[in-house]
Formats: sequence, structure tokens, C-alpha cells
Amino acid sequence: MTDVRDFGAKGDGVTDDTAALTHAIQRGDGHLVFSRGDYVLSAPLHVPLALHGRIAIQGAGGAAKIVMTGPGPAFHLVGSHRRSALPAHFEEDVWQKERLPTLSDLEIEGRHPKADGVRIEGVMQPTLRGLLIRRVRHGIHLANRDRNVLVADCHIYNNSGIGIFLERVNLHQTNIHGNHISYNQRGGIAVVGSEIRNIQICSNDIEYNHDLKADASADVLFDCRDGTVREGTLVGNTIQAVQTPGGANVRFLGHADHPNAVGLFAITGNLIGSQTRALDLHGCRGVVVSGNSIYSGYRQAIWAERCEHLVIGVNSIDHNPEYQGASTDQLVFRNCRNLSLTGLIVQHTRPAADPVGASIEMRDCQDVNVTGVQILNARTSGILLDNCTTARVADCTIRGPADDASFRRALNVGANCRQVMVTNNFFGNGSEAVLPLPPNTGVESGNVMI
Repeated sequence: MTDVRDFGAKGDGVTDDTAALTHAIQRGDGHLVFSRGDYVLSAPLHVPLALHGRIAIQGAGGAAKIVMTGPGPAFHLVGSHRRSALPAHFEEDVWQKERLPTLSDLEIEGRHPKADGVRIEGVMQPTLRGLLIRRVRHGIHLANRDRNVLVADCHIYNNSGIGIFLERVNLHQTNIHGNHISYNQRGGIAVVGSEIRNIQICSNDIEYNHDLKADASADVLFDCRDGTVREGTLVGNTIQAVQTPGGANVRFLGHADHPNAVGLFAITGNLIGSQTRALDLHGCRGVVVSGNSIYSGYRQAIWAERCEHLVIGVNSIDHNPEYQGASTDQLVFRNCRNLSLTGLIVQHTRPAADPVGASIEMRDCQDVNVTGVQILNARTSGILLDNCTTARVADCTIRGPADDASFRRALNVGANCRQVMVTNNFFGNGSEAVLPLPPNTGVESGNVMI
């Protein structure tokens, strides 16, 4: 190991150590250690791996801090890999000189409005572990082309931009796990204009990534209006914020003309809530939302538009009783097809933030299956179907609040619907207007009014 002080770095929080640290990277033995201290940088530490070879940069168990006083990333790792992750696509020099650059156990603090934490491009197996990145613009910035990225056990906190930013990057095999990603104003994790496959976001605390002055905020954003993200998981995370204009905990933005840009994705086992929309899905395909606790969608718990092959199953839609205020928690589906809702419990416990026509609203949808859903204290109606085709509502329990004159009916089927089947449901107080269905819309059997 080489201590950067051996190359003249002072680490006193005052001296500009840029030249000394650059020299340490160029002439060190590849394992650089920052001993305890505050190291001032005025320009990025550029690390072209093909030139300098394999490298590990370590911060003495977190006792060292990099203070970035200029624009750009504190560390800029650059590799030369330009092909896929197939073993045959790697040049031997990549394995010998560039694989597995490691950055660990350091704090990076920004003191310039355009200071960033780490930028990575063209790199194979970059591994970031145990970092604290704060007061910068973007915490970790992935660009151009990378492969097999690991980000683990980091604190990415209180930054003006995005915590982990995948910007116009071609990237396969990404694991983001065990991190705290909080108070990043432009988003916690954001993918914009990229080609992403196999991204796993697991066991993170992703909280309060919002900007009250912005038009829109999201803790997790996949913007695929120019690009694609497919084959991934969002599993076991806590994702929460506060209500913001245009805010969402998780937002997927697909292509306007077809639902193939973002999808083949599992959103499972998360705690998601306390935003204008908890899940905001546009133009998605093959998304499974299951086993989550979703709460306090102040306007909507789930909004899905122009989605196909969407599975919403076995989730709790509820409210945290410790948090006061109105919360509508509505589920809205517009222009969706091949849609399945199964095993949901939707329990409204707070007053609605907005007037609503139904707890679950479906408009212009086709091939819809709603089974085994419980809606308690329904909003005006339990389920609203408008201009829907081939829809089945079965084995559900829907009831409104006791003695609430605003509750109209458990199921509201528009006369413009076709091929609707309603069977074996319990419909609660005030539901006598549910049946019979409007003429020529469908059939019903085995339903019980309670």
C-alpha cells in the first residue's frame, strides 16, 4: 500500500493537494491509501485505467475526506471497454490493466456548485463500497458504456443533483444494494436516455429525494422516452418522501407509442409511500408489483397509463396512522391492457385529498381481471369501469364507510363497457344500484349484498 502523503499530500484541509494526489495515482503502486485528513482538490483526479493499470483507492476506514472545491467529479474513472459483457468481447489488456477498480471507505464533500462525487465511463467491474458522498451535485455518475457495476453500503446524502445517475449509458449487470440514498434534490436513482439490462436495486433506504421548487420529483426514475430499461428488480427497499408537485416515489416513463421501452421488472417487498403518487407508471410492459406495503399516495397510490401486461398482486394499500393529513390513495388505470389485480387490500383510513369517483378507476382498458380484492371504506365507488372491454370482477369484498352518504355503489359499470363478468362478490352498504348491469354490457351471478 502507498500512503498519498508519501507523494506530498498534506490532508490539512487548506493546502491544494490536487497535484500531489495526481502524482500518487500516476506513480503509486496501484493501492493508494488516504490516511486520516481532509484532502483539498481543485480539479478532478482523472484515472485512465489503460494507462495506469489496476487500482484500488481506500480511505483508511472512512477517516479521510476529499474536499472538492472545483467543478467536475472528485474521481473520474475511465476505461477502454466498448463491447458487451461476453467474455469473448474483452481484450486481454482490459483484464490485465482495467478490471475491478475499487473505491472504498472515503468521504467526498463538495464545495463548488458543479462538483460531483464519482464519474465512471468505459469501465469493467467498477466497485464502490463504503463511501459517504455529500453536498455535491451528482453523487455517482455513470456515462457512455460500463459493465458489471457494484455500488454497496454507501451513504449518498444531501446533494443538489441526483444520488446515482445513469445518464445516456449502455450498461448491463448493475447491483445497487445496502445504501442510504437520501435528500438528493433531483432524485435518488435516475436513469435517463440509457440502454440498461439487468439492474438490481435491493435493500436500500431511498428517502426524501425531492425538490419542493421543481415541477416533478422522484426517488427512483426510469426515463425511457429516449432509451430502454428492461430486466430488473426493485426489491426490499424503503422508498418514501413528502408530498411535492408532480412527485412520485417510483416513476417509469416509457415511449409514447409503444409499451416496450421499460419493463420486465419486479417491484417486490418494498415500503413505498408519502408522495403525490407512490407508483407512477407510463408506457410499461411486463411489470409485476407484488408484496409491497404502499401507503399515503396523497393523490394516487398507483397511476398506470398505456401499460401492457401489468400484474398488481397481494399488496397492502393503507396509511401510516402516525402521519396526519388527507390522503386519497386511489388506484387509476388508463388505456391499459392485459391487466391483473389480485389479492389487494385497499383500506382508506384518512379523508380524501381530492374528490374521487372510485377507489379503483379503470378507463379505456381491455382484458382486465380483478379477483380477490378487498376495498374497505371505498371512495364514492369501490371500482369504476368506463369504456372497458373484457373485464372480470370476481371474489371481491367492497364496502363503503358506515353511514356515509357520499358512498354510491361498490361497482360502477359504464354503459359503454362490453363483455363484463361480475361474479361471486360481496357488495356492501349502499350497493343496491350495482346490479343489474347496464343493458348489453355483460353478465353477473352469485353476488351477495351485505
